[in-house]
Amino acid sequence: MLFRGTTQTSCGQGQAAMGPFYCPADQKVYINLGFYEILKNRLGAPGEFAQAYVISHEVGHHVQNLLGISAKMDQMRGRVSRVEYNALSVRLELQADCFAGVWAHNADNSRHILEGGDVESAMNAAAKIGDDALQRASGGAVVPESFTHGTSAQRQRWFNAGLKNGGIRVCDTFSAKNL
Repeated sequence: MLFRGTTQTSCGQGQAAMGPFYCPADQKVYINLGFYEILKNRLGAPGEFAQAYVISHEVGHHVQNLLGISAKMDQMRGRVSRVEYNALSVRLELQADCFAGVWAHNADNSRHILEGGDVESAMNAAAKIGDDALQRASGGAVVPESFTHGTSAQRQRWFNAGLKNGGIRVCDTFSAKNL
């Protein structure tokens, strides 16, 4: 669902400050159109395929929901420390990045959607929205224990893994020793 400002969801009030998100309660992806303006103008990640990367990442969360991965994450909430949960959240988010790459691979194979510069646009977006890059851009210190989505390099790596391989088996971030 596309929105600006706020919107009501089955997961509560969706707000612009949240950016794009997936709501498992209604199984919908919510895209705040203002986020794309921020991505382009403030973060320096323009392009249609940068936007497609964001959407496919959120759809990746829907795939995680369908596979039961999100439910396992929900069970961990409150059972582990905040730092441990953040580390699990990073793995969840990087898996969604990998699923986005799987989508791009398969969409291109079946419909030849990728044009020159598209992959670079997605990789640039991944770099601009890594936790380290966002913390640096906000003028704060980079605090790895607070990461919930992964570093720029990690986000690029996992998107690229899915893109190159095209299958979800390569996206097992929870078993990966190195993210």
